[in-house]
Amino acid sequence: MRKEVFTLAGQSVLAHIPERPRALLLALHGLQGSREHILSLLPGYVERGFLLLAFDAPRHGKREGPPPSSKSPRYVEEVYQVALAFAEEGREVAQEARGRFGLPLFLAGGSLGAFVVHLLLSQGFRAEGALAFIGSGFPMKLPQGQEVRDTRVLALYETPPAQRGEAYGGVPLLHLHGTKDLIVPLSRMEKTVEALRPHYPEGRLAWFVEEGAGHTITPLMARMGLAFLEAWLDPGRP
Repeated sequence: MRKEVFTLAGQSVLAHIPERPRALLLALHGLQGSREHILSLLPGYVERGFLLLAFDAPRHGKREGPPPSSKSPRYVEEVYQVALAFAEEGREVAQEARGRFGLPLFLAGGSLGAFVVHLLLSQGFRAEGALAFIGSGFPMKLPQGQEVRDTRVLALYETPPAQRGEAYGGVPLLHLHGTKDLIVPLSRMEKTVEALRPHYPEGRLAWFVEEGAGHTITPLMARMGLAFLEAWLDPGRP
């Protein structure tokens, strides 16, 4: 495995490249995260032939920041402004990566990055499969005193991504969550799956719940995610 940094669609992208790449995996980090951190949570993927790609979300990592602060009365609005921009950039990076490498492309996202995965799928983006770690397809509940004026963010509350399941196109999707997650409660993941279920053929929508896990991508979640992606990378799979 070798590490490289190059530019795709105007973004500085960190890549972990296997000797014989079989597929691309664009990994989208969460709030307060970074490209380096999300890739560190996916051990074993490169060894199985996944070329990992990640870039910093707006206001994160080496980009002009800082990330949204929970002390701001516009915190929620700022969080989802980041998510919307991250989704737009993710789409462009993914499309350019496909053209550059000519390999099947999968998506993975953690926490806010999982919401971005849902955003992309709800906008009709087509991947070979997707992993949603410790996240959901519904925005967070609005805390008291929060102001949201951005019409694009308001639209996410009026019609959350998970309520646009017909647009997902049956892209294979695995949700991975912990029973002790206090940031994104398990009930929000379950609500997401329930909303999507009518729009998914049997076997393409799955979920894994780890007993005792909190708001973190655990090694077990990572292994389960890898197994799911490999199943859909198998050309013999219907």
